[in-house]
Amino acid sequence: MRRIDIEGALPPSGERFFTENQPQYLDNDKQKQQFARYLTAHLSPIQEMTNTITSMGGDNLMQAEYRLVSGPLRGAKIHVSLTANGLHIVLSHTRRELIDRLQRIQTRWQRQLHQLGFPCLLEVTHVGDVIG
Repeated sequence: MRRIDIEGALPPSGERFFTENQPQYLDNDKQKQQFARYLTAHLSPIQEMTNTITSMGGDNLMQAEYRLVSGPLRGAKIHVSLTANGLHIVLSHTRRELIDRLQRIQTRWQRQLHQLGFPCLLEVTHVGDVIG
C-alpha cells in the first residue's frame, strides 16, 4: 500500500475555518488537484494482460493446462487461454453425468466470473471433445 501525504488535506482546527462564509473542508477542486497523482485510474490485472496481448498482435496466445487431483471435480482437465477478449476456460472430464451437471451451472459460473472482473468464455466438455 502506498503512503499518501495528507498535509493540507484537512483545514486547521482554528475558529476562522468554521465560519458560515467559508467551507469546513478545502475546496473540492483543490483536493482533486492535490491528490491527482494518487488517483490515477488503474486497469485491473486482467485488463492489463488483455491490453498486452492486443499490443503484441493478438496472435501470441498465452495458455496453461491444469488437472485437478482432489475434490469433487477430481480428474477434470482445465485449459485456460488468455485472448484479446479475455479468458477462454475449457473444463473437460471423462464422466458424462458430471459434465451434464456442470453444463447446467456453466452460465451461472461464467456470469459470476464476469462480475468478479474476469471477462471470459467458459466451456464444459467431454475430454475427447475438440477444444474450440
